[in-house]
Amino acid sequence: MRVAVAGLGWWGKQIISCLDKSVRFQVLYGVDPAPPEGALDFLRQHGVGHAADLAAVLADDAVEGVILATPHRLHEEQCLAVIAAGKELFCEKPLTMSAAGAARVIEACRKAGKILGIGHERRYEACFEQAQKLLDDGTLGKPLLFEANISHDLFRGIDRSNWRLDPRHAPAGMMTATGIHQTDLCVAFFGAPAEVRAQTSSLIFEPPATDFVTASLTFKSGARGTISLLSCTPYYGRVTVFGDKGWIEIVSEGNVDQGKPTTVTVCTGTKEPRQVTVHHPADTVTANFEAWAAAVAGEKPYRFTPAQLLDNIKLFEAIVTSASQDGAVVRL
Repeated sequence: MRVAVAGLGWWGKQIISCLDKSVRFQVLYGVDPAPPEGALDFLRQHGVGHAADLAAVLADDAVEGVILATPHRLHEEQCLAVIAAGKELFCEKPLTMSAAGAARVIEACRKAGKILGIGHERRYEACFEQAQKLLDDGTLGKPLLFEANISHDLFRGIDRSNWRLDPRHAPAGMMTATGIHQTDLCVAFFGAPAEVRAQTSSLIFEPPATDFVTASLTFKSGARGTISLLSCTPYYGRVTVFGDKGWIEIVSEGNVDQGKPTTVTVCTGTKEPRQVTVHHPADTVTANFEAWAAAVAGEKPYRFTPAQLLDNIKLFEAIVTSASQDGAVVRL
């Protein structure tokens, strides 16, 4: 697939580097109206052209698909423009800033017969595939609780004016950075959400930037979730999924780009020996892109259903709403 990557920040360049390794993709353009320092040199090194305007790329018949790695508030408008131009669409998370916006994008894709790609590569990590399997085959029993704390201090060193600290683009602390991945996993494991309570705070950062968020989730199945995120402490990553017959704990030593291992512990009984496995890093970003390309080609279904994509944004929007109301219950 011949594609353009819109957004040449850190993650946009990561995407181009990943696609460079895949025989399924050829990146024709990197799109950015104001490329950050070094971005144009990066494009030249990878043999990729530069376009300042997304509209120009959408008018180019050589471009078959567009990958959006742009500021979050731009996603909905850009997604709809990509679909209207007849291109394939892959959007980084979060898909949109509201459930209504997500519904519009999903419906546009349905009408156009397009497979919507989404940047939730964590579902392709072996540890989370293992958790999904243990839930699906009944090893863990009835699903009860998703418990997670994914925290890091990567944002402490960036300029306060960066859009990643702007509540308009990144509300509720690290929800758009790491929390949205956790709610995606919750939807995959437990199904549709029913209720949310959330709170945020500026413990270290200068307001209006927030560096803490905690959310309590209830799902229609009766399962629960608790998610806490700090953006002012050294990396910590732990997810535990509990059922009435067992649990699986997933502990990561570093962020996805740091190349560190993940330790998985499975318990299937109080008197049973615990099973411990160490997973070494794999390129799940490329795996997700290639799975999307395979779905576009009609080879196999994509892992993310439209209903799951919408439910995840419903959760995200509800967390933002509840946090803005000091933990008020938001029912979905």
